[in-house]
Order: sequence, then C-alpha cells, then structure tokens
Amino acid sequence: MPTPDPGEVCWNEYLASDTAAATAFYTGLFGWTADGMVGESSGYTILKNGITPAAGLTHTPAPGIPSHWLTYILVEDCAVSAAKAQALGGKILSGPTDITPGRLAIVADPQGAVFGLFTPRR
Repeated sequence: MPTPDPGEVCWNEYLASDTAAATAFYTGLFGWTADGMVGESSGYTILKNGITPAAGLTHTPAPGIPSHWLTYILVEDCAVSAAKAQALGGKILSGPTDITPGRLAIVADPQGAVFGLFTPRR
C-alpha cells in the first residue's frame, strides 16, 4: 500500500459496541485476519488483508455510542488542522491527543460529519 500524502485518507477504524461480533463479521465477510496489537491493553485490533493492515477495530469510547466507521486524513500538523477546521465552522470533538504512532484529533464538519486527523511521529 503506498504511503498517503497530506490530505489523503491514511487509516480507517471501526468503533464497535461488540468487538467480538464485529471481528467475526469482517473476518468472515472479507477473509481478513485479526491481530491484537502487541503491548496494548486497550483491546485494539488490527484487521489485515493478508499481511497488509486494512483497518483498526476497537470499542466505542462510551456506552450508547453506536458502532461506526471513522476515517482518518493525514495532515502535516494535527493541532493546526484541527484549529483550521474549527475556524471554518467545524467542531473539535476530541484532541489533539498524542498516541504511540503520532497525534490525532476527531473533528466534525459544519454539517456534523465526523472524521479524524492524524499526524505520524517523525
């Protein structure tokens, strides 16, 4: 899989209320495999198409939030892009937050569509 450029989709993540059922569905539907991340206690799973990571799968962040897909867009600077989204009428829902592979923020556009911003560690 080619490395995305800033402004392109870099990751897809499924936030599930029932991770076992979601894992069974997507591995059964696409023939993907599911691998837990080494050293992670969060229960984060990488869904793979062969040896290629296809998506992440984890629990929804709070009870009552429906299961959903979340797409991440690669950006040069997560904090700058989140602030720009807010200045353009969007909302910052979470972050920017530092995680092991980089920094992320969850934002919503002015119509309420939710997506993630991600800047990898350099």
